[in-house]
Amino acid sequence: MLASLLFLLAGLFLPLYPLSIGINLLLQRASTANGGGRLAQPAARTALILLTPLIGVGLIQLGLSLGGDQGRSLITVFAVWGGLTSLLYAFRLLSVRDGQIWIAQLYSSALALIWIGAAHQAPLLLPALGLALSLLPLLWLLSELSRRFGIARVGLYPGLGIRMPVFASLFVAAVLVAIGVPFSPAFFAVANIAFGGVGANELLTLVPVGLAWLLWTWAGVNLLTGLVVGVPREDLAYRDFDRAAALRYGGAMLALSLFGIYLVEGAL
Repeated sequence: MLASLLFLLAGLFLPLYPLSIGINLLLQRASTANGGGRLAQPAARTALILLTPLIGVGLIQLGLSLGGDQGRSLITVFAVWGGLTSLLYAFRLLSVRDGQIWIAQLYSSALALIWIGAAHQAPLLLPALGLALSLLPLLWLLSELSRRFGIARVGLYPGLGIRMPVFASLFVAAVLVAIGVPFSPAFFAVANIAFGGVGANELLTLVPVGLAWLLWTWAGVNLLTGLVVGVPREDLAYRDFDRAAALRYGGAMLALSLFGIYLVEGAL
C-alpha cells in the first residue's frame, strides 16, 4: 500500500495520465498569450521543468526502497502505464500548433519513460535531468518568439530561416536537442532507459521508447516546417538575434552537448 501511494504521488511529477493533467495545465498556461502570470516568465518554467522530475525520481526510489517485494512487483504495472502515457502525449504532439503546449506535451511524453527505466533498475536521476535539460533551449527560444510576435504559434510567421537566420539556426538546433538526436542529453537519457538496466523486457521497453522517439521526430519536423521554412510575411517586423544573444544561446547548447557526453559516461 505504501509503495502504491508513493508511486501515485510520483505520477504527478513524472507524468502518468490522467495524473499528468495538473503539470500539463501549469506548463500550458505559462504562455503570455494565455495570461500565465509569473509562470509566463521562462525562468519560472525552467524551475518547474527541472524540479518536478527530480521530485518524481525521489518518490519512485523511496517507494522501491520501502515497498520491498510489493514495490518491485508494482513498478512493472506503473512502467506499462508510463509507456502508454508517453505514447499518448507523443501522438497528441503531432497536432499541436502552440509552442508552449508543444513543450508541455513533449515534457509529459519524455518524462513518462522514466517509469520504464525504473522497472528494470536503470539509473533514473541523470536520465530525468537529461530529458528535462534538453527542453530548456527550445523553451527559451519559444519565449523569444512570444516576445516578438505575441504568441509562439506554428504558421503565423513562416520564413524565419530567411528573415532571422541566426535565430532560425539556433531554433533548429534546439528542436533537435529536445527530440533527442544523437549527442543531446535526451538521446543518452533515452538510450539509458532502454538499455541501461538489468533484466529488461524488450516488448515493455523498446516498443514504447522507440515509437515515442519516432513520433517526437515527426512532431519536430512539423514544428520546424511551420516556422523556419516558407515565405515571410511582409506585414511583420522580423528581428534577428544580435551577436551577444547568439553566443549566449549557442554556448548553452554546447554545454548541453557536454552534459550529454557526461551522461553517457556516468549513467550507461
